[in-house]
Amino acid sequence: IGVVTEAQGQRWYEVTLTGQAGHAGSTPMHLRKDALLGCARIVEGVNRIGLDHAPLPVSTVGLVEVRPNSPNVIPGSVFFTVDLRHPEDDMMAKMDAEFREMVSRVAGESGLGVELSETYVRPSTEFDRACVAQVREAAAKLNYKYREMVSGPGHDALYVARVVPAALVFIPCEGGISHDEAENARPEDVEAGANVLLHVVLARDATTFEGKHV
Repeated sequence: IGVVTEAQGQRWYEVTLTGQAGHAGSTPMHLRKDALLGCARIVEGVNRIGLDHAPLPVSTVGLVEVRPNSPNVIPGSVFFTVDLRHPEDDMMAKMDAEFREMVSRVAGESGLGVELSETYVRPSTEFDRACVAQVREAAAKLNYKYREMVSGPGHDALYVARVVPAALVFIPCEGGISHDEAENARPEDVEAGANVLLHVVLARDATTFEGKHV
């Protein structure tokens, strides 16, 4: 059982690089302003940011659109997205600064125009300690192995936690795979997670605060 204590902070960006489209056969290499080449360098830089601050952060380029997207035309512009995550807000700010500097530098070195916008910011979220403790206690009571962990993905519980006490119960997925058709959880693990959730709900129901259920 995964006893989730907090969730990572997250920042999303949209980036557009603009170069010059041209014929792949007639444009000399030294005269090219290849937007996709600049994008490739930034993708490598994004990956490096995650590795340089290991093991906690993750960094991803998940969507790339190349224009004009023709086999024999040098890419004139590329639009792509970037996802940075870290459980510590100060380190998230450092990654943000490194990313912005790297994008500006690569665009300048490649002779490309650049537009960068931050589209989503979510600070790290610490879950209610009492709720987390009840998840831990339920797992122990049921003799399930458990460990405390930080959630990498976002969940509805992050928004629920803004208004009421909240926590998360995680169960294993085969190979740790998520957001893919290969994602698979064993029935016995699903049952274990449901049992922990049931015991937490019952424990919360038995908890009172100033005479009221919380």
